[in-house]
Amino acid sequence: MAARTKGFWMLVVVAMAMAVGIAVYYFNSQEQTASPEAGATNAVQYEFVWRDGDVRGVDLPSKVRVPTTGKVVPIHLVQDMVSQNGEGKIEFLQRVRQVMVSYSEKHSHEACGEICSDGATNSIRITTNAAVTRCAVAPICMSGQETTLESIHSHCPSSGHLKATLADEYLSEGVIRKGMRPARCDTERFSSMDLDGRRPGWLAGRGALLQHDGPARITRHQLFPAGE
Repeated sequence: MAARTKGFWMLVVVAMAMAVGIAVYYFNSQEQTASPEAGATNAVQYEFVWRDGDVRGVDLPSKVRVPTTGKVVPIHLVQDMVSQNGEGKIEFLQRVRQVMVSYSEKHSHEACGEICSDGATNSIRITTNAAVTRCAVAPICMSGQETTLESIHSHCPSSGHLKATLADEYLSEGVIRKGMRPARCDTERFSSMDLDGRRPGWLAGRGALLQHDGPARITRHQLFPAGE
């Protein structure tokens, strides 16, 4: 009887060990998931680095540095845009929205830019860091223009196949790891980091241009002004 009891408990121990092993294997085999919102609560200050001879505030920086870690990420120019004759700010930003959305849909990376003006025209230098959940807005304007202290950016497209890049990991200070799948990438809503940032802020949504002046004041601009 004692032998049977001992054998029974040995089987139980073996079964539990196998169950634990299977669970560990399953966990390790699953791709990790990261929410952009998790990184959004961690506001990171970036430093922009220019090459010798470049005009700061106009020329494209050579890279972006994260001061807390010393990590650097590239910055790429997507497109320069200037408003057309008679084109108002909202109309101009609608065109910017379309360019940003098209870029993010094609490359699965965020795009962003500082909104600038000379009082008569508006302009923007759209850039990207090749990151899925982040875009460091470069403090640059086209020559003769000055910042309006506003920025606009796009979000990565809603897709189940996106994976964070090394730029995501560096820009989020490691909150998001390379290879993680964003749990949510809403193209039509500001993230918590967006709402905590400069006001007003702009989002290039797939369906509309969105503007916020804090969490309680969000405006959705229609594609075309009434009457057109």
